[in-house]
Amino acid sequence: MEEQSGPEKPRIEPTLLRPPGLEMARGLLYFAFIFMSFMFVQMLVLIWRVFALSPELAAQGFSMSLLDTPQFQQRWVEFAANGDVLALVSLLSGAVGLTLLLVITYRWKRTRTGFFLALGLPSLRSFIIWTGFFIVLFAALEAIAMFLPEMSSEFMRKVLSSVTNYPMLILGLGLMPAIFEEFLLRGLLYGSLRHLMDKHVSIAIVAGVFTMVHQQYDWYILLLYVLPLGVFLGYARANTGSVWTSVFLHMLNNCASMVLPHGP
Repeated sequence: MEEQSGPEKPRIEPTLLRPPGLEMARGLLYFAFIFMSFMFVQMLVLIWRVFALSPELAAQGFSMSLLDTPQFQQRWVEFAANGDVLALVSLLSGAVGLTLLLVITYRWKRTRTGFFLALGLPSLRSFIIWTGFFIVLFAALEAIAMFLPEMSSEFMRKVLSSVTNYPMLILGLGLMPAIFEEFLLRGLLYGSLRHLMDKHVSIAIVAGVFTMVHQQYDWYILLLYVLPLGVFLGYARANTGSVWTSVFLHMLNNCASMVLPHGP
């Protein structure tokens, strides 16, 4: 098992009474429930914004049948790539998902919540080292993007070109996704897998899930950018013993990607 503020070391938890396999299964069920709840809230908030910003739809009153009309579908597609709308959707749904995750994890792990989610701060030395590694990786991925026009993200161009509220953009698409995704993936999911699996297998599985939840990007961006980033963040979290390392690096990646919109 992993330490909070140092590289992972084998550790036996004497207070763990349930079989490791059962604990892992329980964690995976919690992960699935929280993720589906997050997606549901995300959908509800987006529907709300579509109606709030479309007087012609609001005038008709809400109904389930209206969601299937071409008029609603057209507005849905439009706002699904609108920077202001997405920032608000991400901020609210991420806040709900994060709250749900913390409540469920605490009720499950109690006094071991901090250990399980790796909430301890990393050592300054390891944090600086992994930040340096990230800068090198990010520069390499950006270099690849410059030489491969296919790596340009049309989705990010649409999002950034429609932004008017930049503080909300930073909060909604820079900060909140970094916190929620890292707590969910490299906190809850990784911690659950580590009940039975070793560090490398757990990191690989989490990186695969991290890649699959970013389906707004084309497959080659997922393969050449998102997947390597997921693997890197996994090792950063595991080798520093702190989820805050991957949160910071994830946030740094998100904010840098807004400045360099040709990347995801």
